[in-house]
Amino acid sequence: MIMRPPLLTIIPLFLAVIALIIASGTSGYLLPLTAVLAAVTVLVVLGIISQYMKPPAEVKQVPIENFYLWADIGESGAELRRLSPGDVEAATRIASADLGSLSSNADLLNSRISLLLGRDGFEELTQEKFNGQTEKLSEDLRGITKQLKKGFQAEILSSIEQCASQADRIANKLYDFQRGKSEVVHVYVEPLRRAAEKLSSDLRLAFTNISNFVKSASAGDESS
Repeated sequence: MIMRPPLLTIIPLFLAVIALIIASGTSGYLLPLTAVLAAVTVLVVLGIISQYMKPPAEVKQVPIENFYLWADIGESGAELRRLSPGDVEAATRIASADLGSLSSNADLLNSRISLLLGRDGFEELTQEKFNGQTEKLSEDLRGITKQLKKGFQAEILSSIEQCASQADRIANKLYDFQRGKSEVVHVYVEPLRRAAEKLSSDLRLAFTNISNFVKSASAGDESS
């Protein structure tokens, strides 16, 4: 796109041309001085105009990985606190829905990290088979979601805690990876690190809320 020169650069050019015309029709000691000043003005203005007429240099755009599809469910499992200990079926549905959303977020994180593999500057991620770690996290969360359809089994809580730790490790590795790297690498990796950190935090909240409900449900069963 060619930019238009501002009007203020055209006016001096117009006046300089008039001065040259007047100078050419006069004589005396003012003629050389007027001619030189007018010529210099014309050259300066033409130089400014030429800069505006040049197309701007192409700026290399850095594609930033976005998370528009990220499911923000607020506090994971928060609805469980409103249920009575006997509402196990409703609690299972809520926990399954929230963890299903977190599973989708893990899938999105995995797909975004996979996009970096093979690109210049990200060889370390490829060598460490980093996508294998994010794939395992996605698979484990999908497995938990399926297990929840059968109710709150004993191993579910430990599985959620393990997934939170996996997300923590991914976030820490991404932080270590981008240290000392170029700004381009930072622009790519920082959103991914924050996403992994958020996923870990959401999973720990889910663990806490599900654990509290399971304890209250167990206490209710014992008292009855």
